Amino acid sequence: MIKILHCADIHLDSPFSLSDVKKANTRRALQRGTFTSIMLYARTEKVDIMLLPGDIFDTEYVTRDTASLLVKEFEQASGCRFVIAPGNHDPFSENSPYAKLKFPPNVYIFNSPSLTKFSFDDINTDVYGFAFTCDSMAVNPFAGQKPADSSRINILCCHGDITPGSHTCPISVSDIENSGFDYVALGHIHNSTGVQKAGDTFYAYSGCPEGRGFDECGKKSVILAIFAKDDGQFRGEFAAKQMSKRRYEKITADVSGAQTMHDVTEKVNEAVREGRFDADTTLRVTLTGDVSPSLIISTKALEESASGLYYIEVIDKTRPCPEISDLEGDPTIRGAFYGELKEKLQSSDENERRAAERALRLGLAALSRM
Repeated sequence: MIKILHCADIHLDSPFSLSDVKKANTRRALQRGTFTSIMLYARTEKVDIMLLPGDIFDTEYVTRDTASLLVKEFEQASGCRFVIAPGNHDPFSENSPYAKLKFPPNVYIFNSPSLTKFSFDDINTDVYGFAFTCDSMAVNPFAGQKPADSSRINILCCHGDITPGSHTCPISVSDIENSGFDYVALGHIHNSTGVQKAGDTFYAYSGCPEGRGFDECGKKSVILAIFAKDDGQFRGEFAAKQMSKRRYEKITADVSGAQTMHDVTEKVNEAVREGRFDADTTLRVTLTGDVSPSLIISTKALEESASGLYYIEVIDKTRPCPEISDLEGDPTIRGAFYGELKEKLQSSDENERRAAERALRLGLAALSRM
C-alpha cells in the first residue's frame, strides 16, 4: 500500500490582475504559503510519492527566492519522492530552473518529450511521464503505449489537455482507457474534474491549489490517494483535501427598481450574505436589472463600502428604465435628449446600446438637478 499526493498548476510567481497592487502582491505571497502548507501536509501524512504534473511555477516570472524555496521544501521532505512532469508554463530546457537548480535526490524530473519512467522498487511502483520542452506539444506521447510490467502499480504523471483540438498535448479519454495505467495524474485544467474512470484506469485533474482569478472560482484542493495492488488487482481510495487560503467567487445581484445608491448597497449586501462569503473571498459582483434613469451607480463607492470580504469588484450592467412613453411625448429638453439617443438605444451593437443607456442615465440625472 502506498500513499500518493497529486498536486498541479501551482503557478508560483504568476502575475495577478487585481487593480489593488498591494493585494495582488499579497496574493502572490499567499500562493507561496499555500505551497508550503501542501509540503507540510505531505510530510505530516507521510506521503510516499507526490505527483506534480506541471506548471509548478511560471518560468517567465519565477524569482530566485521562489526557486530556493522549492529546493528547501523538497529537502525538508526527504522521506517523500517528488515526481515532476514540466508543463507548458514551466517547460524543461537547459536554461530552466529544472536544469539550473541542484535538487535533492528525492526529486525526479522528466526532461524529455518522450514517455519515460522512474521505478521505485521498494514500493513496487513505476511512475511514467514526459516533459514539455516548449510551450506547446502537438501529440500525446503515451498514446498507444502501455506500462512494461502490469504486476506493479503503474502511474502516469503528465501535463495535457482533454479539450478537443488542443495544442497543449491533446489527450482523449480513449487514450486514457487504453493506456493500461492504474492512475493518470493530470495537470493543465485548473478546475478539478474529480477522480473519474475510463475502463480500468482512474484519472483526474487535481486543479490548481490556489485560485488566481475569476475563472478559477471556489475552494481549491489537492488529491490524496491510497493505492494497493495484489495479484494484478489495483485498488485506489481518493480524497480531495482543501488547501486554498483565499477563493475567488462571482455572483449576480439583481437591483431592479433601485432608486438610490442606498437601495443598491442593500441589495448587494443581501446577495453577499446569501452567498455566505467572508474574509477569505475575492468577490466579483455583477449588477443587473432595470433601475431609475436618474440613478448614477458608483461602483467605486460600492467597493469601498463593502465589509467582511478580502476584496470586491463591482461591474454595472444595469439598464436605465425611464417611462419611454413619457419621454417620447415630452416637449422639453428631456424629450429632445431622448430623441437624440433613441436610435442608439435600439442598436443591435451591444457596446453602442450600453453607451447610449449610460448617456441617457447621466443626462437625465443631470437634467433632474437643473
